[in-house]
Amino acid sequence: MLSNTAIKMIENLPAILSVNETADFFVVSYQTIYRLIRRKELSAYKDDENNWCITHHDLKHFCSKNCNL
Repeated sequence: MLSNTAIKMIENLPAILSVNETADFFVVSYQTIYRLIRRKELSAYKDDENNWCITHHDLKHFCSKNCNL
């Protein structure tokens, strides 16, 4: 379960994050985020410009399953 602090941190982020923004949030490389998307561990979708996008909901879901925040 996520702490209140972690939930507030996620809610203060933009509603839709890019791969680079998500990587900065987790302090990992963008390749790690691509790997998580490819393995379907992190839900994401492609926008009209073919860029990967991650929503608040998907980020919270991922954190609640995989993080000790």
